[in-house]
Amino acid sequence: MNEVITPAVRHFFVLNPVCFHRASEMEALIEKIHRFFKKPGDSPEEGSAEYAVHISRFPRNAISAIHRFADAAPSGVPLRVYAVGGDGILFDCLNGVVGLPNVELGTMPYGRKNSFYRVFGEGGKDPFYSLEMQTRAPSVLMDALYCGSNYALSHCAIGLGALSRVKIKKLRERYPLLDRFTPSLIRAIYSVFSCLDRIMNPEIFRQNYRVWVDDKDWSGMHALIHIANSPWYTDEASIIPEAVPSDGLLNVLSCKSVGKAAWFLLMNKYLNGDRLSAKKVFITSSSPLVFTLDGEVFYDKYITVEVKPGIVRI
Repeated sequence: MNEVITPAVRHFFVLNPVCFHRASEMEALIEKIHRFFKKPGDSPEEGSAEYAVHISRFPRNAISAIHRFADAAPSGVPLRVYAVGGDGILFDCLNGVVGLPNVELGTMPYGRKNSFYRVFGEGGKDPFYSLEMQTRAPSVLMDALYCGSNYALSHCAIGLGALSRVKIKKLRERYPLLDRFTPSLIRAIYSVFSCLDRIMNPEIFRQNYRVWVDDKDWSGMHALIHIANSPWYTDEASIIPEAVPSDGLLNVLSCKSVGKAAWFLLMNKYLNGDRLSAKKVFITSSSPLVFTLDGEVFYDKYITVEVKPGIVRI
């Protein structure tokens, strides 16, 4: 019997430079990658066909870069893409790999906000920083949620959860020095700055949505709607513990409209929500609909969110 030779895997590292406090930190990681793949007898020139490093300079830039690297690989050669940064670059890389044959996706959580790696257990981040483990670990099939033309691994947030993300983003843009603080402190600072805004705009707490969760009508006033493919909202907060990213279902949490006094209780604990499991959720509203997919902000008049079972290897 002839021996079957498996094509060598090629590796593509996509780095988000914003996730490194200093350029020297990113340069040190790139040098570490070069040393890891360097073999005895290689020319002093950095890089080879076996791997490549790409620095993503703007949102969605990773998608076209992944496609170019995949197109350059010989037919049938497996490819592993590593999202090096936070949830934003993982979102981009996911949307770059879905639909490509023989492509797997890894995450190296260097960002301010990292949530999906927690589905692999309580071992912390260290295993995900290991090039040895990343390049040799087996992969598993996982679901993704699909909304419009975008895929997400963790969640879709509508209402207050999405507005919080918009506020934090604007706060960071206005005060760049906030990036030196921990995510928990940034959220606390945001809560203080935004409390008066919410008191002056009570309609935020009572937006009227038309909502169908599969065939169940959930229409009415909602403060927020959270659709989860995984339990983790951040690497510190598990919003829907029962969510599993490989069961072919989405877990939906709806918090009905609440008084302003309940704001901190609602956002910190999510205690007052109704929950369902579903394969598809349709939402529309006469008011502007603000939502996030794994933290990335979008606007629309209506959205459909559905699960895509086993669509990506992680």
